[in-house]
Amino acid sequence: MRFRINLLEDGSVVTADGEYLGTWQTDQSDAIYEFIPDGKSDPLFSDVFMGPFCKGIENWYYSLAS
Repeated sequence: MRFRINLLEDGSVVTADGEYLGTWQTDQSDAIYEFIPDGKSDPLFSDVFMGPFCKGIENWYYSLAS
């Protein structure tokens, strides 16, 4: 994988090592990105910009490891 957090075309969110974290989607207007962690049904993060969206997922994921 190219980035620390990767949004795949099938809706998966994976780390650079290929670890599956959950899914991503956009809202009805395709204006807001939403991240749903594996095992959850509601979005944990949302943002209108992809960069900050991925950074939020990255910060969340790496805070779990500390």
